[in-house]
Amino acid sequence: MNATTKYIQFNPSNAAIVLVDHQPGVLAMVGSFPAKSVAANTALLAQLGEELGIPMVITSTRENLKFLGTNLPEIQKAAPIGYKNRVRRAGTLNAFHDPAFVDAVKNLNRKNLVMAGLLTDVCLFHSVVSAIEAGYNVQVVADASGTSTPLANSVTYDRLRDLGAVITSTYGILFELYSDLSTPEGQKAEGIAAASAQAQQKEAAPKAALLENITSN
Repeated sequence: MNATTKYIQFNPSNAAIVLVDHQPGVLAMVGSFPAKSVAANTALLAQLGEELGIPMVITSTRENLKFLGTNLPEIQKAAPIGYKNRVRRAGTLNAFHDPAFVDAVKNLNRKNLVMAGLLTDVCLFHSVVSAIEAGYNVQVVADASGTSTPLANSVTYDRLRDLGAVITSTYGILFELYSDLSTPEGQKAEGIAAASAQAQQKEAAPKAALLENITSN
């Protein structure tokens, strides 16, 4: 955000979630951030949409290609309804070049979009640019996105900031959406975040123990 950009707080009443091309074959190309963390953070966003009623669009590209696959199992588990209603694109890198996607986003009736996707510098970049050009305010969730290298991520985020996008994190946007943890909705959002963190820690624990055992011998 540059000095002249007005801060717009996203909340559950004015924001929607858009998840672009989180598919196994695309995730395999990510080297800028741990793939399992990208999957877990994306699932968290999907769960927020599904369980707390934030309008959401999930999209995929070229599902017919076996090496790409459909949206990640973590997304399917976190948001079965959102996944069922996903927009399956034929191959447009820019999701906004698909009329069905444009209509789906328009039907959310929200001008503030929380966007994440793969790859950051390809499909996500072009889709965010088009969203901004269409008049949407966009926050890009960096740790639910990724591309080949950290440098490619950094360059892309610099370009998106210059165009008016805000770069944020999964917890950053979650606790911006739910900034009052005394409410039932805030407590539920906090619970979703805590469960995601615990699951990631549990998964990391055996690896840490194995590394400690190797280095101590």
